[in-house]
Amino acid sequence: MAEALFQARLASDYPTLAACTEVHSAGTSAIEGNPATSSAVQAMDLWGIDLEPHHATELTPGLLLAADAVLVMAREHLLQIGRLEPQALKWSTTMKYLSSVSGRIIKQLGEETVREEREARKRIIRVFEILEEQEHAGEFKADIQSRSSDIIDPIGSSLRVYLGVAEDIESSLDDIMKVLFGRPENEVGGEEGL
Repeated sequence: MAEALFQARLASDYPTLAACTEVHSAGTSAIEGNPATSSAVQAMDLWGIDLEPHHATELTPGLLLAADAVLVMAREHLLQIGRLEPQALKWSTTMKYLSSVSGRIIKQLGEETVREEREARKRIIRVFEILEEQEHAGEFKADIQSRSSDIIDPIGSSLRVYLGVAEDIESSLDDIMKVLFGRPENEVGGEEGL
């Protein structure tokens, strides 16, 4: 669901970047090739997103090393990344944590809209440098002590729980997208016309 919601937000708010940005999900306990759960498919239907074609991917060191940013759902995933590929912790954080510190990061980086792949990479690197500078929690760029950094795993839960998780993801993305890419393109165009 996080991959689908991120891609949808990228396509609607940053269409210029959408063409050159890859978004992948991978699970720390995923069974490679498994389809999305029926509850996940139903939840995404309400967002107008077809999750039927999705198949699970297992998280690997190669995926972690190829990523510019790794946004995880929960602190336990950071611990697993630390065991799997410790170097990747430099560009990994929880979605909720990044959302919670977004104001401080945006204050430093500004809100200028990112329009090119190279600019996006530079901004993402700077985001994690700021997290490194501001946080003195060792190797983790998240509040590793607090559940407030987590979005729960809905596997085996009711559709209602899946919907709640999707709303948590969507809410976090409100801030995360601005941290990573600045103000949405459609907001920029509106202000220039004033």
